[in-house]
Parts: sequence; C-alpha cells; structure tokens
Amino acid sequence: MPGLDEVLYYLKGIYLLLKQKQEGFGWLDLTARGLARSFWAFVWCLPAFAVIWASWRLYYLASMPAQTPAGVNFFVKLLVIDVAGWLLPLVLLAMLARPLGYGKYLATVVTASNWIAVPFSYAAAIPFALTLVLPASAPFAGLLLYAVFGASVVLQFRLVWMCVGKQSLLAAAITAIFVLPPMIVGQELQGILGTLPS
Repeated sequence: MPGLDEVLYYLKGIYLLLKQKQEGFGWLDLTARGLARSFWAFVWCLPAFAVIWASWRLYYLASMPAQTPAGVNFFVKLLVIDVAGWLLPLVLLAMLARPLGYGKYLATVVTASNWIAVPFSYAAAIPFALTLVLPASAPFAGLLLYAVFGASVVLQFRLVWMCVGKQSLLAAAITAIFVLPPMIVGQELQGILGTLPS
C-alpha cells in the first residue's frame, strides 16, 4: 500500500495536471505497476467514506420508525455501493476503449482518476461531517455538497482532458462515464439494499 509521502507525490502530479502543466505526468507512476497500485486510493478514501456513511446512517434512522436496525450490515451495504460506484466507470471505460479509439490513454486516465478520487472524497465528506457535528446545518451542508459535486465534475473533466491529449469531446464523454453511471446504479442499489429511507 502506498504511504502518505507517495500519495502526496501523486497528488502533486494531479495538481499540476489540473493547472494544465504537462510535467504533472512525471509525478505519476503510469507503468502497469503504477496502475495497479493506484487502486489503493480506495483504501485512502475509506476514512472520508466512513464520515459519509455515519452521516447517512443518522439521516436514515431519523427518517425511519424507531428501532429500525442499522448496524454493521448497514455499513457493509454502503461499502458495496461505493465499491460498485468506483469500479463501474472503469469497467465501462475498458469496454469502450477500443470502439471509441482511446485505448492508448486508458491506463493514464484510470491511474490519474483513481488518485484524484482521494481529495474528492475528503471534500465530499466535509458537508456530511457538518451534519454530524451540527445537525441544524443540514440545509447549508446540502448546498455545499452540490458545490463540491459541481467542482469535482469540472476538475474531473480538466484532468481527463489532459490525459487524452486535450480532446474536449472525448474528455466530456469519459467524464460523463465517471459521473452518470455511478449515480444511476448507486441510486438503484440503495433501493435494492434498503439503505434509502422509505
């Protein structure tokens, strides 16, 4: 598992790419080993996910009848949903790489996108943390969450745009794959697994 120093090194590369600086690629390990190690980013996101899950659990329980169970099994279900949301876009990207002709960029896109998920997850956790500490802040936290989501979509596009040689249409299509399928499938899985208030 990459240590903190290594993760920060990669995030420096992500930052440079977001500033449209080509040298950012030099800060990323774009080898096959680097691609495989980039999936450790999910583990680095787990503390942020834990905050989000805890906040969601409180919201769920507040919307359900008293004595509704929401123990360890509830968190396992949320983990399954987040794993599916992480992997689904990558599977789709791999399937579409040859038909859409971006195979040579695939490893770079996946590696960079895995690492940018780390700051994205902690940014997304901030509104949820607010609701844990200050439940009355829920309206403001909701607005903040929308702002974080909007910013993450824009930054994801900028990153992908750099990774695919500044091809705007291709970058937009890949960004849509990163954003839309996880939202749709996540919503469906929430209903199937019973983590949505009824």
